Amino acid sequence: MNILPYSIETTNDKLTSRAGLLTIAQLMSDLKLQERIDQHFTLPKSNHGFNPSAFIQTFILMQHEGSVRLDDVRHLNEDEALKTILGLKIIPKASTLGAWLRRMGKDKGSLDAWVSINKIILKTALHNRKSITLDIDASEILANKKGAKLTYNNDKGYMPMIGHIAETGQVVACDFRDGNAAPAKENYEFILQCIKSLPENCYLKAVRIDSAGYQTAIIKYCDEKNITFSIRAKLNNDVKEEIYNTIDADWKPLIDKNGNEVKNQETYRVIACIGDHEKAFNIVVQRTKIKGQSNIDFNVGEESEELNKQGYMYRGVATNDNEKSDSDIIHYYNQRAEDSENRIKELKLDFGGDTMPCSDFKANRLYFLICSMSFNLFALMRHLLPEELSHHRMKTIRWRVYAMAAKVVKTGRKWFVKLEAKNQAMLEKVMQSLRRFEAPDI
Repeated sequence: MNILPYSIETTNDKLTSRAGLLTIAQLMSDLKLQERIDQHFTLPKSNHGFNPSAFIQTFILMQHEGSVRLDDVRHLNEDEALKTILGLKIIPKASTLGAWLRRMGKDKGSLDAWVSINKIILKTALHNRKSITLDIDASEILANKKGAKLTYNNDKGYMPMIGHIAETGQVVACDFRDGNAAPAKENYEFILQCIKSLPENCYLKAVRIDSAGYQTAIIKYCDEKNITFSIRAKLNNDVKEEIYNTIDADWKPLIDKNGNEVKNQETYRVIACIGDHEKAFNIVVQRTKIKGQSNIDFNVGEESEELNKQGYMYRGVATNDNEKSDSDIIHYYNQRAEDSENRIKELKLDFGGDTMPCSDFKANRLYFLICSMSFNLFALMRHLLPEELSHHRMKTIRWRVYAMAAKVVKTGRKWFVKLEAKNQAMLEKVMQSLRRFEAPDI
């Protein structure tokens, strides 16, 4: 066996493998996040207790680093060099983090506190934008926890409803729900919650929802408030009857974003109403040729999201937008998959939103909100990063920016972070990019 020519020795130098976390720490500092958290969240009753900022900023650092379990906080606690350069005097232990989540989760003011802080992050990212597009969707979280309910997939867990701002990718509101909550439950109320959670002087101009949002209350509210809606329609018997009576000449080819016809896909526009709402709207029906199923017809129930008949699959998008073409409406609605579903996936997989730390429902609700805050900070950071980094997910940022080895030394009264030349250049470039914004005053 050949022994490589090296020897293993110890050093008293302060070393860290996470020097790039300086970036998110700088962003939190520029936003005055510590002061804002302690201003809005309930402070400890004892002088010996940790302020809320100590807990939330620890969670944010953990989630940006990639930690998904409370015990992973020991990685931060053991990194003396990182604690030195970030000025972290207090990092709670895992048991303390869990106890705080359970205690603060019961605090009735926690949700309002989160909304107040999140408004600052949203306002910073939106800059001077006055109107937004809202994408909402429910997402299943598997969690074999005490008290967790069975989801529609017959798994124990939770079913939070999440609202995203399409223009910035950030979470505007979360409604953490039991696993057995129906996706269509209180969607109208959730839209109102999202509107309430927007920064001051910012309004809702458009909303995109799946078929769970195909409800009279939502469509009526959008018409009354002049909000453009694009909702996956449920095809009732009247719409189906009109589809059955069409001929091939009634259908228009679906045009892709480059102006070319999409093979075997066509559109047809139907005028429809819903419930007791008297104002009519359009359903843009898209039909797609299904190869090998020309003789198989499915028509289950009075209303269905999909219709399979005579070798075609039919799906519709309900909208009050009379300006866009049929093809543009289809593409606009399909964009929500990127603007909402993919971002929910990032929230869950990249920031620990799919790993609940406690058995207590309210504690997990607060933890999910903190995961959303971490995601929103990253979404803000992504808008500020240099071009070569601005389109990447957190996993890439972790190994390209956060995971930088460095030595921390003190000369005179000043601390220096010493990195490899290429890492030093990258970190400086990122830090300069993050200085391009001004946070709102407290």
